[in-house]
Amino acid sequence: MSQTMKALYNVPGPEGAIPQWREVPIPTPGAGEVLVRIHATAINRGELIRRPELRLDNPNAKPGRGGTEFGGEIEAVGAGVSQWKVGDRVMARAHGCYAPFTVVDQRALMRIPAGLSWVQAAAIPNVFITAHDAIVSNAHLAAGESVMITAGSSGVGTAAIQIARCLEAQPVLATTRASTKSEALRSLGADQVINTTAPGWTEAVIKATGGRGVDVIIDHVGGSMLPDNIKALAIKGRLVSVGRNDTKVGPCDLDEVARERISIIGVTFRTRSAEEALLCSERFAEQMLGEFDRGRMHPVVDRTFAFEQINDAHAYMLGNAQVGKIVLTMD
Repeated sequence: MSQTMKALYNVPGPEGAIPQWREVPIPTPGAGEVLVRIHATAINRGELIRRPELRLDNPNAKPGRGGTEFGGEIEAVGAGVSQWKVGDRVMARAHGCYAPFTVVDQRALMRIPAGLSWVQAAAIPNVFITAHDAIVSNAHLAAGESVMITAGSSGVGTAAIQIARCLEAQPVLATTRASTKSEALRSLGADQVINTTAPGWTEAVIKATGGRGVDVIIDHVGGSMLPDNIKALAIKGRLVSVGRNDTKVGPCDLDEVARERISIIGVTFRTRSAEEALLCSERFAEQMLGEFDRGRMHPVVDRTFAFEQINDAHAYMLGNAQVGKIVLTMD
């Protein structure tokens, strides 16, 4: 096996991140780590949203390896690794997955559910762990509470709908701006799909929740939806801001926030320590991973691209046509 590999880096440029291939050494796993041969990885919208921040005039901008998840097999194990062995089929959130190999902490690893391909496995880690963290660890959704997933066709959105259904939320609502995606969202477990391009769409949310408003909103859109999201919440409702795919800033009626006694909760992995991120992976694996074997959850793959076509994959994502994940194949 060659001792080097080609890895994709994001490098600061005049107008933002510039993708750059670099020849780098294949990493060696340290204590408690494993080396994984990556067969498939997936793209995430956050990498596109953050590209403009990686400008040459930003003193904090530094080159970095791209890619945050994989489906692959263990190539080598470091000292102290006993529960995993070479050849095990695994998936995880990890650093630097836009490459044939990456090193990952053994605690981040999840065994690939029986019958799933590398492509399907790569579509699970980031979005399902993110959705679980938002719904369970931050929103504390209880059985029987109502939930609304905005941008339901996104990767995290399709995962969140399934998790909410498994947790017995009632009803599970999903939003979209494309009515052509409604049937796909219902098939994932949404009781009702709300088209947010329709005037007064919040009235449909109020009606679907028996006039109460929704208990939990898992939001991937951002500031442009904030006023209507607040309007759609029930008394003591919780809004978890997972993504700002549209805008970062939106008007907020603080009197309405106080009147409804709502909570607005922000979540991100960018400011979490390595330990905090590992705990998110472990909690998801312990509480929800078995749902794939039981057939109550499944990865949603919209389209695959060869790894060398990553620019085409990003362009496809920007077209907003997908439902679920866009996966890159390494083989």
